[in-house]
Amino acid sequence: MIKSTLTSLSSVLILFLVTFFSFSQNTNDIFETYEEYVDTPREVVYLHLNKSTYIKGENIGFTAYILDKKEKTPSLITTNLYINVSDKNNKVIKQQLVRVANGIASNVIKIDSLFTSGMYNVRAYTNYMRNFNETNFFTEAVKVIDPDVEPYIEKPIVKNSIDAQFLPESGHLLHGIVNNIGVVIKDSQGFGLAYVSGEVLDNNNKVLTTFKTNSVGIGKFPLLANISSTYWVKINYGNENFSFPLGHIVEKNGVVLSVKRLKSKLFASILTNKETLNQLKNNRYTLMLHNGKDYEIMDIYFNDKTVINKVIEFANIPSGTNILTLFDENEKPIAERLFFNYEGIKIVDSNKVSATKNADSITINLNFRGVSSELYNNVSVSVLPQDTRSYNRHNNILSQVFLQPYVKGPIEYGKFYFENIDEKKRYELDDLLLTQGWSSYDWNNLFIPEKLPYPFEQGITIIANVNNKDHTEDTFILHHFKDSQPRYKQVSDGDNSLIFENLFPNETNRIFISRIKNEEDLAPAQLYLQPVPNSIPELRTNFNPLQPKFNYDISQRLKVTAPLNQKLDGVQELEEIVVTSTRDKKFLKTQKLNNHGFGSIKVITQMDRLTYNSLEQYLSFNRVYKGIDPVTSETAYYSSRQTQGPMTVFLDDTPLVSLDIISTYTMADVDYIEINLGGLGEGFRGLNGVIRIYSSQNSFFDSRGNKTAEEFDLPLKFSAKKKFYVPQYNSYYGDFYTGYGTIDWKPELKINNNGTLSIKMEEPTVPVTLFIEGMVEDGTFIFDKKSISIN
Repeated sequence: MIKSTLTSLSSVLILFLVTFFSFSQNTNDIFETYEEYVDTPREVVYLHLNKSTYIKGENIGFTAYILDKKEKTPSLITTNLYINVSDKNNKVIKQQLVRVANGIASNVIKIDSLFTSGMYNVRAYTNYMRNFNETNFFTEAVKVIDPDVEPYIEKPIVKNSIDAQFLPESGHLLHGIVNNIGVVIKDSQGFGLAYVSGEVLDNNNKVLTTFKTNSVGIGKFPLLANISSTYWVKINYGNENFSFPLGHIVEKNGVVLSVKRLKSKLFASILTNKETLNQLKNNRYTLMLHNGKDYEIMDIYFNDKTVINKVIEFANIPSGTNILTLFDENEKPIAERLFFNYEGIKIVDSNKVSATKNADSITINLNFRGVSSELYNNVSVSVLPQDTRSYNRHNNILSQVFLQPYVKGPIEYGKFYFENIDEKKRYELDDLLLTQGWSSYDWNNLFIPEKLPYPFEQGITIIANVNNKDHTEDTFILHHFKDSQPRYKQVSDGDNSLIFENLFPNETNRIFISRIKNEEDLAPAQLYLQPVPNSIPELRTNFNPLQPKFNYDISQRLKVTAPLNQKLDGVQELEEIVVTSTRDKKFLKTQKLNNHGFGSIKVITQMDRLTYNSLEQYLSFNRVYKGIDPVTSETAYYSSRQTQGPMTVFLDDTPLVSLDIISTYTMADVDYIEINLGGLGEGFRGLNGVIRIYSSQNSFFDSRGNKTAEEFDLPLKFSAKKKFYVPQYNSYYGDFYTGYGTIDWKPELKINNNGTLSIKMEEPTVPVTLFIEGMVEDGTFIFDKKSISIN
């Protein structure tokens, strides 16, 4: 709380707040409505993309961070995240439903034949975000280059033309007072022009003041406005003079809201002129300080002074973007000003870097001091050549969470305001917010219905309607898939449907439901299913992201091939399999198969499929254990005989390059397995043991035409998690590779108990830059950029 104080500063009345973020005794209807509005939970999502410029055939790697907007901590409610990619005509060409756990999700988007050269928008949102008009979702433009269409990367021709905007603080240019005017100057591509100077002149061509933009094309100047004068601005750019009218009418009467930061204090000034003062006397204005979580209401009365200041210690203001809104005596919002408080934002970066070589790989260790080992954390790292031209992203996790959701339009190079934070950076961010005008809150649309139309989503819910009334007393089984347990359900009295909740089937899984009859026999369920959600919902918004800012200065023939293991992404789902359910038939089949194999033959039975959740679990029961190959850092399987290296794995007699498919392979897809722990008869490849997995053509729920379960094809499933494959290049040197190549992408890394983040990858041929982002469950944010030269 701020202690009550009353003092005088020259002729300005300074009123200290009695309380901060507490309720006023004269709370009115609009403020009660606002309280209900902000009490409703919010989420915000950010995607860390591995690049912003891609070559057709590459993958877009992403890690999603979903946060509670108020607390700035991972959201633990929503598990469903929607991702889509649209072209320049807003046609969606790719979409995914991605599973979120602990506020984190990751996957890849393949840039395939659906893409050609051009700009594309990547968008991410939850169903719940659709309830609000605020920019809580994520959207970012990326560039795709198709070598067949665009064989050369050319430096674009930029016209020598500019666009200039002049924006009075809080939206009003008032006669007789000194107004602060924000300046935004952009080039023909829509990007801010750095360090451009300008002069402000009156209608007599007298220079009143000057200004200069900063590195992102933003500046400001003071202007003592007079209603009898007009104003224009002269700018010189590219040896050419440009003239612009100020573009705002000087108002004879009104009130202006202005903000200034002096050391540790915020001065919020409400200003009027002498012509307006007599009209305002004895009228109660209201100043509201809010941030979407807490708020404070302050009564404003003009007596004999034209300026009223409210002074607040920054230490008592919440971190991040805050909003001051001024209301007139009729509770109509008439002015608004945003400001930012860096204090209290927890950001950590690495303070120690080391690298070690091991054969043809390298491990980079970064130490992050201050991250508790007891707290859940996730870090995503894009590894690109040090001279990359393909990482031109406007936002990072900090600007997306603390800044973008509170303004109406896209912010150019928002991450700039969270790099190397100092007093100059604080000043520049305030200049940006001066130019933003009204915040993303719509005062004309604050009503929150008692029940929001778009709820939080946690997996897929299946409403199963029983078609046959004679089956309403039976028990139904939704069989396990992947790592899920079997679900047993009965119909409630007086009902004819049952509900299966929190299901997470991915596109490789199939849904089978049986009905238990006669207390032991299984039969097809004979149900009519209504899954929710059953399609990817549309996010309706007019918000368009800025394009990445390119600086092409080469004309280089594109040389890139598809990823080495690209075919694995297109593995077709195996057909259903058949296994006889009687013991005699299993014995006969095992005996027959043993005549042709060297290992132990395991014919999979229906009981096996009901007992084991996954193929991984079944292999573990049979003395085969999952691990990590220390040489390749890839998933591997090891024999219980403790051999020196990983076992060789075959699927239908084809050796598997990547074993990630095993984690999504269900027992329903397996006919039989040969487990050869010693590798006998397999030659050199059997040195550490061999696993041979064989699929079949029919479902295990189908026994010689006597079905025991009914299969359902859900219209919407979660995208299977795919591995990010680094592209192969004809050359790992030269301008193209150093400018547009990809070295690696690590979507889900963890900081260990020693505060160390380890990044293992193939040894690069060029110096690299690490683009590091992440967060800890206590609201600590990780943002860092490290350039490393490997000798």
